[in-house]
Amino acid sequence: MENPPRIKTRMRFTKTGTLRFLGHLDLMRFFQKAIKRAGLDVAYSKGYSPHQLMSFASPLGVGRTTDGDYLDVEFASEVDPAEVMERLNRELNREVYITDIELMPEGFKNSMSMLVSADYMITTKTPDAFPDNYKELFENFLDQDEIIIHKKTKKSERDVDIKPDIQIYAFDKEEFTKKTGTEMPELHPVYTGDSIYLRLPAESGNTLNPDHVMSAFFSYIGAANQSASYAIHRIDMQFIK
Repeated sequence: MENPPRIKTRMRFTKTGTLRFLGHLDLMRFFQKAIKRAGLDVAYSKGYSPHQLMSFASPLGVGRTTDGDYLDVEFASEVDPAEVMERLNRELNREVYITDIELMPEGFKNSMSMLVSADYMITTKTPDAFPDNYKELFENFLDQDEIIIHKKTKKSERDVDIKPDIQIYAFDKEEFTKKTGTEMPELHPVYTGDSIYLRLPAESGNTLNPDHVMSAFFSYIGAANQSASYAIHRIDMQFIK
């Protein structure tokens, strides 16, 4: 007897407030328990230790907030996305909740393999986090012929030019929306200070962390990178269509 086809979904969710301190594994357990409490017909892996079939597009660092992270969940039977979102959000809370669910086509692998870029908002938490003329300085920073950083991975470390990877930048929401051509979600008011908006690559083998950009910027202006004085918020992600 053939196994029935699994129904694959992609869920868009937020993580804000105190729950921004949840690590990746804790966040996965958080969703697993919510799905179980909601009584959803989630699909499980085979074997001696079955687990819910779910995966994240790109784990978010501890302490970071987001309005646009994505979770793939597979179900064992047909589902209505609106009903799933309603039932699941009853088991979640105002800091972590689902804002959209999309049914994925047959043959869909996972969001991680389809991810190409991510949008970020870097906002000051203290008045002196950015220089008064930070907009002019940042544009001068990007006008360099190259922006070299020393990048470390689990397998290697090397000098790389990150200038080509800073795909889009802006200093306010409206400007960023116009440049990206996509409507920005209604953002959580994380902080309301000076901001820098960035679109950076997030695909496998070519990922640029906003921390690298900000560290290079502060080095360029001859200032210490006070990372505790600004917040990094992930706005949304872009996938291969």
